[in-house]
Amino acid sequence: MNPHLMFLFFSVLAFVLFVAEVFLPGGIVGAVGAISLLVACGFAIVAFGPAFGTLVALLLILVTLGGFMFWLMKMPDTKLGKRFALQTDLQESKSAEDQDELVGHRGVAETHLHPSGYARIDGKRMDVVASRGFIDEGTPVEIVEVHGMRIVVREAEELPPAEEAQAEEPA
Repeated sequence: MNPHLMFLFFSVLAFVLFVAEVFLPGGIVGAVGAISLLVACGFAIVAFGPAFGTLVALLLILVTLGGFMFWLMKMPDTKLGKRFALQTDLQESKSAEDQDELVGHRGVAETHLHPSGYARIDGKRMDVVASRGFIDEGTPVEIVEVHGMRIVVREAEELPPAEEAQAEEPA
């Protein structure tokens, strides 16, 4: 096959794969594009001779890097780039409910806590972690710490009748 055509084919293939990587993230398409670019550089040396082929290969790599840098700077401002980028400020977003107020609430372990499992507290099924050891299913528990979404419980004394009825209600 003609090395000039192979150079052109692999150069175009590399650029097409780099563009496809934007829409098919994961790195595999981009890696195949990079390999295609290197193969095109090899065919440039074969097609144009060692001196001029090396110059063409370096120019091809520089154009690719320059195009990538230009794309990184301009893409976020385009209509397509705005569809890909997060447009809201994370300061405005709400995380999970503030659960610090749950400390001291009581409920019943729905599963064995070895050391994690589920407990029904205030009528809600919650993913909890035992502070020490294992807690058997059906044992009254009390929330002692909350760290973000991590709720730490310990075995508690018997629940008052009102809390016991509420802990048994399904969510």
